[in-house]
Amino acid sequence: MQNELDNMVVLEVFDKIRRFGEPYQEGHRLDGIIASSDFDGYTVVLSGNEVTLQLNFHQSYEFDYSSEKLKAQFMDKIDYIHRHYNDRE
Repeated sequence: MQNELDNMVVLEVFDKIRRFGEPYQEGHRLDGIIASSDFDGYTVVLSGNEVTLQLNFHQSYEFDYSSEKLKAQFMDKIDYIHRHYNDRE
């Protein structure tokens, strides 16, 4: 099975949401995507629009979504954040 997810992109997007996003509950929110982590930072979670992506310590991941369309929209937002938020302060 081919890995459909680039873990480095997920971690970069997580960092961008934390740097450029607004505080939101237990994390930060940017362009409708919420980034949060567990207390030790070994598990990061990106969520939004009824989709959750959990990236675990050993680079395993788990998606939770109700439709492929919602997952595709979520991944489009992840890609947008990855491409459009650079090292601007």
